[in-house]
Amino acid sequence: MFERFTRDARAVVVSAIDLCTTLDADEVRPVHLLLALTEEGNGARDLLSSHGITEDAVRDALGALRPRPPAPLDTDDADALRALGIDLDAIREAVDKQFGEGALDAAATTPAGRDDRPDPNDEADPDPARRRFGLGGHVRFGRGAKKVLELSLREAIRVHSPEIRSEHIALAVLRTDDDAVRLLLAGVGVDVRSLRADLEGRSRRSA
Repeated sequence: MFERFTRDARAVVVSAIDLCTTLDADEVRPVHLLLALTEEGNGARDLLSSHGITEDAVRDALGALRPRPPAPLDTDDADALRALGIDLDAIREAVDKQFGEGALDAAATTPAGRDDRPDPNDEADPDPARRRFGLGGHVRFGRGAKKVLELSLREAIRVHSPEIRSEHIALAVLRTDDDAVRLLLAGVGVDVRSLRADLEGRSRRSA
């Protein structure tokens, strides 16, 4: 299917993967594709921006949806634990002595359940395209993002376009049932029907 993507549509897909790496996301989701659509260089950017969907708006939404790390214990909390016989300084000193200085801090910054140690049985994939598109690499396409790509093809067919363009990806994102996208559109106050009409009009003119 990728041979039907125009250059700007391919750039959106590649950018979404790069954004996931930057944001330390484990998979590409529809909201990452939407964020990539707001970057300069693709045909849907200005139209999305005119409806309030800007790069800053999407990044703000991503920040609000990302789980926040627990706040550090304040002095009163630490004193309360000491009253129960739990000395945080002693625990930190013991952990540093056993595992090296700063080990407790490093453990706190590693997402739960993720093991960053390399697997000695893994072999390097010689095909960079497979790694880049999540076919053997660390970033993969989630079910929602795969659905968006499938729907983008349907959107192109619906307007008799021989190519899949960035506006078809945008139309597909609007059709997704992804919660993050739905919350973002509601938060920005997007008139989805009006935006769809504008994207479809642009798509027909480009076909």
